[in-house]
Amino acid sequence: MTEAAQAASSQVRQEMVDNCLWGVQNQAQIHYAETRPMPINIPKGTLPFTTDCSGFATLMAKWSGAGDPNGSGFNGQGYTGTMLQHCQHITAADTLPGDLVVFGADTGTHVVVLIESAANGLGAMCVSHGQEADPIKVSLEVESKSHAGQPLTYLRLPDAGSTPPPPPPGSHGNPFCPLAVDGSFGPQSTKALQWVLGVATDGDFGPQSKRALQAHLHVAVDGDVGPITVRALQAHVGVPQDGQWGPQTTKGLQTALNAGRF
Repeated sequence: MTEAAQAASSQVRQEMVDNCLWGVQNQAQIHYAETRPMPINIPKGTLPFTTDCSGFATLMAKWSGAGDPNGSGFNGQGYTGTMLQHCQHITAADTLPGDLVVFGADTGTHVVVLIESAANGLGAMCVSHGQEADPIKVSLEVESKSHAGQPLTYLRLPDAGSTPPPPPPGSHGNPFCPLAVDGSFGPQSTKALQWVLGVATDGDFGPQSKRALQAHLHVAVDGDVGPITVRALQAHVGVPQDGQWGPQTTKGLQTALNAGRF
């Protein structure tokens, strides 16, 4: 890296730290909810706003001039799992201010932003936005107690303009596609949908996934997938809008996911 590039990277990292600390100072106007898309297009310094841990880290990265840690070009989608997929994994000794730490195995459960290097251990301070009372400035040690037994993965804050690895042929980047277009809304189809919605890909179409689907379809986000939500889904995937989620609707969803147009 050239001297100019190093200076630019240092500036981005300082911006990341400053923006996260700004979030702590404005805690009362930053609310928590797991919604998608993330509020990624609001101007820097906008208040109030509502987002979750990965949304906060992504928004701070955008405001700081870094790359999207989800590898999605700041399209408002992503979660800890996409951060783990896209960002470079590093050791604690290699961390710098502005880097990310994901708690939890597999797709992760929570992400924080380091405001100092973790080279000297869990005493390093970070900013966490994991509940309504956040964002807060807290040590990794204290944060770890809230995620007891979960491993920590250290991630490099991506540079602006960094791009994710090319997707597998025909998958449009979705690791759970192509799907069999069989009208059966099973775990694989659920995971493919969850991946697009930016929630945990656990194959369980539970409340978090339902709310994310409603946010994606721009209907009331209440976790109740009733006729209004189903009609919006049917319109989105191009099948008859009868408000009943049956095999035909699922086939339309599977086809849309396979085509990368959901």
